Amino acid sequence: MYQTPLNTLPPLTFLSKVLFTPRNYRRSIMSLTRSHSQWPGGIPSFIRRHEEPVARENFDAASRAWRHFVREQWVGGDGADQLKRALIERWATADQQFRDVCFFGRTHTFPLTPRQSYQSRAPEDEPSFFEGPELADKTFGANDVQSSCMVYLCPTELTPEKEALLTKCILGLFPWEDGWYFLADEMIMFVPPEDNQGDILETFKFHQSVARPNFLDMHMALDGTVLFRDNSPQLIIDDRTLETGLGLWAEFATNGIYEKARRGQIMMEEFAHFYREIGPGNRVPLDQALDYIESMEVYQDRDEDADPREILEDEPVDMRRPLVEIYKGSEVDLIDDYAPGFREAEEQSNGLAIGFGLERILANEGNPLIIRDHGSEN
Repeated sequence: MYQTPLNTLPPLTFLSKVLFTPRNYRRSIMSLTRSHSQWPGGIPSFIRRHEEPVARENFDAASRAWRHFVREQWVGGDGADQLKRALIERWATADQQFRDVCFFGRTHTFPLTPRQSYQSRAPEDEPSFFEGPELADKTFGANDVQSSCMVYLCPTELTPEKEALLTKCILGLFPWEDGWYFLADEMIMFVPPEDNQGDILETFKFHQSVARPNFLDMHMALDGTVLFRDNSPQLIIDDRTLETGLGLWAEFATNGIYEKARRGQIMMEEFAHFYREIGPGNRVPLDQALDYIESMEVYQDRDEDADPREILEDEPVDMRRPLVEIYKGSEVDLIDDYAPGFREAEEQSNGLAIGFGLERILANEGNPLIIRDHGSEN
């Protein structure tokens, strides 16, 4: 695994000039949504990812029978989440003839009448869920809470120490320069945290759009397996990030397997530039940004035959040290404005701001970080 010295990573402002027009991210509200799993007992084992990725240009064709099925069955209302789970289970467990071939079914007039499968009945131009009438139903897209989010908090537990480390990671998303307040105005935390155990790159898309059924992202193929429409870059803050500062950038294939990933050091000014180029409003593909970085001299000794899915990494830092000691940037003293009392809390607890509430972030600005729950009756 290749590690890049912190002081050799090139500034990423090049992307602003080469790939797109930059956009100001200054916002008035910063929020953290605790997104609850909606499968009692966990996602059933018979709900599986598609074996191979489907080419993006073939995605709509591969999932049109599913979309037709959902439209025919959708009623919405207060029971929308339960209905989504029921539709997923029905499609995943149905006989293949239900999805893809003609079959005989009972009708009111004759006990055995030929009926067409959903694949046969779905028109060739079956609209996407972004074009159909279901978008007018707020319950249909209710779990699309990630539509403008690309920062996901995925710790496996929330002890006081983990919460202090998580707070430090969130503060690392502030660019500390040019009058920008913060980068990530929306963040999502998957709960319960114990569901985040294991390889997060293998489970992320299921956490994101199946555990919280999001029909604008997750679709299903003719064999009853799961596909994913959204391939935008995501920033994952996991247990390793909490200890090392290495945020996990990832892009995923249509079957939910990661295509490219990189661990970038949050505790440095360059990270803010990188985030702006990839972030909401720009969404430069991760591979374009990484390809440029990998073309720099620091990467020239890499094996040309190396696995393209190899995860490149920046240098780790010890996140248990005070933020002002580990952050590589000239404006880090703004911490006293952005998170009043954080520096003192770290000093009192040997580098970890134990008990420092997240809602104190931006308190001086009059718009403290908002914490809310989604998908929970609590």
